[in-house]
Amino acid sequence: MKAILSNKNITTLGGIVPVLKSIKEYGIPQVIRSSLKQRRNQARYGYDDIILGWVLTTLNGGTRLEHISKLKKKFSIVPRLKLPSHDALGRGMKQLSSETLISESITKHGDKTKIVTSEYNDNISLNRMLVRTTKRIGALKEGPKYTLDIDATFLHTERRGAKRSIKKNGKIDYTKIGFTPMVALIGDLPVNISLRNGNSGSRFRFYEFLENTLKLLEESKISVGRLVSDAAGYNKRALLLLDKKGIKFNIRFHFNKKMAVFKKKLADPKYWRKTEIETANHIWQCDIADIPYTMSKERKYHPEVNYRVVAMRIPTETTRRHMDSIEQIERRAYIKERMKELSRKKVLKELAKPYEDRNWKTIGRYSYKFYVTNDFKKSAEEIIKEYNRRGDAERKFSFMKNDFGWSLPPFMNLNENNVFLIVSALANNIFRGVVKLFRKVFPGLRLNARLPEFKFTFIEVSCEHIDPGIYVFYSKEEGYVKLME
Repeated sequence: MKAILSNKNITTLGGIVPVLKSIKEYGIPQVIRSSLKQRRNQARYGYDDIILGWVLTTLNGGTRLEHISKLKKKFSIVPRLKLPSHDALGRGMKQLSSETLISESITKHGDKTKIVTSEYNDNISLNRMLVRTTKRIGALKEGPKYTLDIDATFLHTERRGAKRSIKKNGKIDYTKIGFTPMVALIGDLPVNISLRNGNSGSRFRFYEFLENTLKLLEESKISVGRLVSDAAGYNKRALLLLDKKGIKFNIRFHFNKKMAVFKKKLADPKYWRKTEIETANHIWQCDIADIPYTMSKERKYHPEVNYRVVAMRIPTETTRRHMDSIEQIERRAYIKERMKELSRKKVLKELAKPYEDRNWKTIGRYSYKFYVTNDFKKSAEEIIKEYNRRGDAERKFSFMKNDFGWSLPPFMNLNENNVFLIVSALANNIFRGVVKLFRKVFPGLRLNARLPEFKFTFIEVSCEHIDPGIYVFYSKEEGYVKLME
């Protein structure tokens, strides 16, 4: 047995070659350059080199800035590809940051008032680039009316710029140090990201974020037909804006005890009927109601508006024991067996950890869920099922945190880390776009594939560059040749 050396220009990550070809053919570098300011003349790398350098790094499994240095040699088979060092990558991202802004709000708890200071960064120009590039790669198109999902997530980090939450005893709560990005999603695609500090509430600047998101999408002629949000979206200005633009919304209703008129309707049996709703991991035997709801006139520019609240209720455990009949006991036994069968068939959604549903509101003998909407055509069951599907948002955040580095913000300052989140979101959107493109010749590529699966099934292939524009793929899969034609 003996070994010899070869000076052939070969990489084991050959799948990146057709990815780069598509990026260039779709004019992604030009879109990036036209959306952002130019770097100073003496800069060796343009912003398109910086951003695409990180995109290529993440597509090959990198989650930290320094991972680009380990991949540069493997990308050397591509002529004229300018990949910065990890230091240049970091400096370039920092230069794309915009100003961190501060907002103060007053909260009242009984007789006490407290001024809460929150920091945030919107970086409109970089988010505009995100939308334009996502459209150019074909992941978003003109014409369809998309469903927009707005949600926030928490990124735990002890970076210097992250706010420290203080407990009542005056000590730092180390479980609540980090950043809270608010994210607008269309399917698996982030289209707007506003980074806030970890002490910001979920309702913080919701209206402004929604307004910015719709403007950015309208600029690129991307249409929104529906919006789904949790209770943070229960904002009168936001609902009026959606009404004005003809956008249907489905938002978790923020019930409180002061709603005397609504509470009286809630107790009226004429609104209620029995139904069965099947979700990803449960079959609910419940009562359901359609209740007219009028938002009160709060200010001169806030007129009264009429909406529809869909309510779902199940008896509390105590109530259920008193209501049980032989028929109900048999029905629950049937559902239990059916769920076991679905579990055996692996049809049910698999949960990584037990999920505590905190959205139930107990009122008297029942537990309720409420949804407010301006859609008077969909059935109450359809409204509930549509809202339940937004549970996928947490799964999408998990992808961004684990596959695209969101759980590892590299910079000390909030505004710089927002650049990192947006550029990583662009990597995700380009990934989704190329999977959709390549699936025409690679049927085995799944549209909902995770990034590690894509890397294993497509990126990891030996490839040799022999002459300008000529590559040899050491694979039996003819799709690589078709993509390079």
